Amino acid sequence: MKDNTTRGADVADGSPESVGPSVERVSENITRRGTEYRWLHDVSLWRDTVIPMMLLKITLLAALMPALLLLVIETLEGSFMRGLQAFGQVYAIVAGIMLCLMIIAYPIYVLMSGGRYSILFEMDDKGIDHIEMPSRGVKRLDLMARVGFLAGLASGNPSAAGASLLALSRKSMHTPFKRVRKVVVYERKRVIKLIARNMTRNLIYTQAADFKLITDLLLERCPKGAIVIRR
Repeated sequence: MKDNTTRGADVADGSPESVGPSVERVSENITRRGTEYRWLHDVSLWRDTVIPMMLLKITLLAALMPALLLLVIETLEGSFMRGLQAFGQVYAIVAGIMLCLMIIAYPIYVLMSGGRYSILFEMDDKGIDHIEMPSRGVKRLDLMARVGFLAGLASGNPSAAGASLLALSRKSMHTPFKRVRKVVVYERKRVIKLIARNMTRNLIYTQAADFKLITDLLLERCPKGAIVIRR
């Protein structure tokens, strides 16, 4: 068995640190068990721009629906120009109302969430899970301890670990790699967005030191024909 001096030298040299049977610590924030990678990330909802921009796009697209419906009705009745005018008016009104509601609702949501969005990511060869963790009233160190404990359990009793994780988590999203059609890499924001065939969007956050590793792992697992956009 290695002594503490040898183990410290291994970590300093960059080799994976063993944190349990068959579980390796790839970096300060990432653990690996076989082909499965796991890491926890905190997002400041006050500073993050990816989520608000995505909500803005969804809001503007949703406002299009009633305006387009009115345009089609007016066009079928034989007055395209009147329909076009009505389209502009309805879109401006609906989009304005929805944007106002979003501007009011988002800060309320952030305050209720404690200003932080904690996410646990689990990735294997087949897909990646984006698991929302309880953040308000739970310290990051407590979450890290629980995740580390679950990672240790995974090597001995995966079913118990999975049950504990589901009890701890509030909401999750699974994206199979074979269904990914587009990958958007935000290098400055250290975020990777996976867009699946059913138009679901999975936002993958990483630490700066882990961004290249996670990006490479994701691109290796996504279909060769997937569109990759770097921004």
